[in-house]
Amino acid sequence: MTDWIALTEFHGLLGLLLTGDEHEPSFDLNGVKCAVADIAGRDARFEAVCSHFGFAAVLPGWYGDYTTTPIHILIVGDVRACLQWLPISRDDKCALIDRLPFDEIDKTMCRLSV
Repeated sequence: MTDWIALTEFHGLLGLLLTGDEHEPSFDLNGVKCAVADIAGRDARFEAVCSHFGFAAVLPGWYGDYTTTPIHILIVGDVRACLQWLPISRDDKCALIDRLPFDEIDKTMCRLSV
């Protein structure tokens, strides 16, 4: 999947962006190399990369009023492996899966994998 997805609710991804306050700029999270950074002092970015997938979440306006701003995500590589790893609740993962540009069979397979 190479398209950005705009989420109008944070669906647990906000917590991942907050992990930057708890860790060094680069850290390991459940075996995946992660990083949290700001973009031009205005936006926030969370990245997770391993040999199977890459995941990025960008929150425009992180340092301003982000309450109505959607998070944009990008997943490359093995989407199901990424969703299995993603440290958010199953409900949040299913909300994310519902927004993926997949057909119903692929969405069902993703739901079964989480």
